[in-house]
Amino acid sequence: MSGKKGGEGMAKGYWFLNLDVVNPVDFITYRDANLDYAQRHHTPFLVRGGDFEQMEGIKRHRNVLVEFPSFEAAVAAHSSPEYAPIAKLRGSTAICDLAAVEGFDGPQPSPAPPKPVAGRPLGYWMVRIDVSDPERYKDYAAAVAEPFAAYGAWFVVRGGRNALLEGKGRQRYVVLAFTDVETARACYFSLGYQRALAIRKEAAEADFVIISGFTGRETFSA
Repeated sequence: MSGKKGGEGMAKGYWFLNLDVVNPVDFITYRDANLDYAQRHHTPFLVRGGDFEQMEGIKRHRNVLVEFPSFEAAVAAHSSPEYAPIAKLRGSTAICDLAAVEGFDGPQPSPAPPKPVAGRPLGYWMVRIDVSDPERYKDYAAAVAEPFAAYGAWFVVRGGRNALLEGKGRQRYVVLAFTDVETARACYFSLGYQRALAIRKEAAEADFVIISGFTGRETFSA
């Protein structure tokens, strides 16, 4: 999770995926190969096709977030000869938007990252953004400080470098972690965030998902 280093003083990196499955039978073969790769290379899933609610923008039916030691490692893994056949299999079974994104290692709105409560998964915001008015967007960034602190939000990704590896993307990627989906949802609909959201909608367009974190029990996802 953001706030930790990826080794050698670098922030972590992530694959940020949004998918629509078009061949469910063969997708299972891809899913198993992808999981095997992740386990062998110790790249954990933070999100792996959990329950989600589309809040804004373009909808894909599967959403995935995979952690790497660094942004450079996330980019390199996708282009490696070992991963190429897995990516090819995914391309034949699903429509996929995939970006490598840099983790955030700066000041956080909360004193510590959230921890699951009573066995429930963490909740996440996964957001892709195109900013049309950078100056107005700064007002949005300032306005979210209060609601994010109130609901214990923790930035996993906050802008930073990104590289589009497959499909379509946007200029900016943001991932926030919360104690659970209910808290993530409550933050979105809070008065403080709705005020900030009104500012963001003047300055940017977004694809926005609230989704449950990976528990290890999901059986049909990337």
